[in-house]
Amino acid sequence: MLRELGLAFAISLFVAFWTQVTLRNIVRQPLLRRRNYLNEEVVGSAGLSFVGSAVWGWLFSCWWLGLDWHEGGALILAAFWFGALGLIDDLSVGAMVKGWRGHFRAFFRERKITTGFVKAVGGGIGASVLAIWIASVTVPPSVPCFSLQWLSLLVLDTFLIGLCANTLNLLDVRPSRALKGFWLLTLIGIIVSRGDGWLALLPLWAGTLAYALADFRRQVMMGDSGANPLGACFGVWVLHHWMPTPPTHWSPALWLLLLAVVALQIYAERRSLTADIQRIPFLRWLDELGVKR
Repeated sequence: MLRELGLAFAISLFVAFWTQVTLRNIVRQPLLRRRNYLNEEVVGSAGLSFVGSAVWGWLFSCWWLGLDWHEGGALILAAFWFGALGLIDDLSVGAMVKGWRGHFRAFFRERKITTGFVKAVGGGIGASVLAIWIASVTVPPSVPCFSLQWLSLLVLDTFLIGLCANTLNLLDVRPSRALKGFWLLTLIGIIVSRGDGWLALLPLWAGTLAYALADFRRQVMMGDSGANPLGACFGVWVLHHWMPTPPTHWSPALWLLLLAVVALQIYAERRSLTADIQRIPFLRWLDELGVKR
């Protein structure tokens, strides 16, 4: 037990150190300069620092700490795939199109392919691949492949991963908001799983904590390349640790999470999250907690 804790601490230190090294290199890239909501010049796509560092953390955890290779591999794939899609969107200099409806309307009515549309389609493909991977490992042989039960699990898993990815993206419009959302989600996740799976979350915790100070100081923005993989990795994680035993159906917690993220997507399409957060004193206080004034 002590050896495991010592190795986990060492891996966390390495991930935090590598996040800082990567972040310093990202800050030097003029291509990533952006204007934030206060029109200040900051560095965008800075979330790549903790996403890339977390990949090392998962590899080391699989080698030395017994993290399941299937789970570690799925998390690495989610980080790479959704990080790349997010970076494509971050680097876009085209016209601003907002929301699911905006991107799909641009495609179907104007025959215009926006980077948001590419990200939505690519995210769906990535979520499907991850769902197939998870199902092939976790669903028992008693559930035949391509049966109605197997397909329903596959569809639900795909939607959950994709919507979790977009949920963190919806929060990444103000400093620290996506970080706080991720930390809150993982705290709830650990409570629901009764501590199971903490090792798989450790690289993201270490990376986001090392990155957080620059975000709270409004020096950087994590961008879609950080927010999307954070959400997707959380979706992958809950599908490994919230499933009942045997994993032949969804647990009530997974259904509640899916309903919550669907409701948030619909809400964000119709209203401004930022405006509503500003109107509620407790949410406004939480949103501004620790952020440079």
